[in-house]
Amino acid sequence: GADLIVICPSNPWVSVDPILAIPGVRETLSPSPSGKGGRIVAVSPIIAGQAVKGPAAKMYAELGVEPSALAVARHYGGLLEGFVFDKQDTESLDAVRMLGIRPFVTDTLMKTSADRRRLAGEVLTFFAKGKKEREK
Repeated sequence: GADLIVICPSNPWVSVDPILAIPGVRETLSPSPSGKGGRIVAVSPIIAGQAVKGPAAKMYAELGVEPSALAVARHYGGLLEGFVFDKQDTESLDAVRMLGIRPFVTDTLMKTSADRRRLAGEVLTFFAKGKKEREK
């Protein structure tokens, strides 16, 4: 019943996919066939081809996937209504749109508590704006 689910910047394979693999979770979160119910926004863990923390970029390369924000968006695919990625990756903007995912570009690197609060606020505003557009 949540209005918004945020997939925080974490390794899609190691951290997020095990949760989505629990029976019923992906189906519960997925938008309905009518396209309604878009309520999932993911924040990319990759900035300029590098993982901010952890082995995500190395894992991508070992799996034959270019480590990029776009690769993360492709991985989640139709599960997402919106995708937040760093301003260093703006070249992916149109490609994310082509996936049918609403993009939002900002500074996603969080070094301080203030950075985390700012990004959280931006994600909420981004989602609220999309919700208003969907309701029109």
